[in-house]
Amino acid sequence: MRIPKIVALCAIAVLSPALCAAQDEEKKESPLPSHLPLKTEACFGRSYDATHLAAHPKQRVTSFHLAREFKEDQNLEFDPTPEQELKNDDGAYSRVNVNAYVRFRDRKGVYTNGLSCGKGDDNIVRCAIDCDGGSFNLKPSGQSLLLENNGFVVVGGCGASEDEQENEEHVAPGTDDKVFRLDPKPVAACAAERAAMAPAFAKLGKPLRTRFRESETVCFSRGYDVAHLASHPKQTVRRIAVLKTRESKADPDIPQYDLTFRVETKDGKKFSQKAPCSPDQYAFGCRPDEPADDRYFYLTRAGDSEMMLRDKHGLLDKVFKTKLGSDDRIFKLKTSATEACKP
Repeated sequence: MRIPKIVALCAIAVLSPALCAAQDEEKKESPLPSHLPLKTEACFGRSYDATHLAAHPKQRVTSFHLAREFKEDQNLEFDPTPEQELKNDDGAYSRVNVNAYVRFRDRKGVYTNGLSCGKGDDNIVRCAIDCDGGSFNLKPSGQSLLLENNGFVVVGGCGASEDEQENEEHVAPGTDDKVFRLDPKPVAACAAERAAMAPAFAKLGKPLRTRFRESETVCFSRGYDVAHLASHPKQTVRRIAVLKTRESKADPDIPQYDLTFRVETKDGKKFSQKAPCSPDQYAFGCRPDEPADDRYFYLTRAGDSEMMLRDKHGLLDKVFKTKLGSDDRIFKLKTSATEACKP
């Protein structure tokens, strides 16, 4: 999930610095200053108990939290935006950013998206997602907020991977999911919803982005003995390695590593290929260097010195241009000496 960024007109127009500064100063305000003050974290939410849900059988949403956050999750594989930078941009062109966290009756987990909120000519405060991803309206109601749901996406949408498109999810207005009264909550309540989104492996060691930066060369590898291969007859890989070098990051401004993947199969054949890998929430998503394929395999942390390679769709076949076995879909690799990653 990325928080939508507001495009500053001064960045694309030829204006004097003084005029730009004056415009920025004028436009830095909140559309709901009493409830969503600038540079201030806030949380509004509601969780529905069993009695309420039983009385509203057509209500799908079981909890809804709305957060104003300036401290990004340090555990993501994305480089977090500095808190002060987020605060400095807050209120530009009379808009503020919020994150919605939603739980459903019929689907486990917490689902989220970031929205940009502003007041229109009709005096209605609308929070919307880029690329027609949907919206909701906000109205003050005492110290609480009334949220009028127009329908918005929390999985999938613009720029989604094939995995996300296959699991697309919307907060649809439906019959009983049209209006939510969100009450003031401690900021910790919204932080808990965000933390609940993290997969279990996100607690297993430092983010991979940190490990990639700590050393010029990082090697993860695993070899399998005869006994293991005999008990896994559908596994063809005898040795596998993933190598990051100084040259893996060609552009310092683009969060992508061109990692080298190597395998040796049971019949002694060796394959080596590079694949681009970029941060995707709590993982690095990698894919065959084929623009037409938007499916990914993933690298995730698995311990202080370990990493998991997860290939749900069998994309390593495309990376190496060979046929691997059905048991060659997940590998737990350990930090190794550089020699283990050499051909």
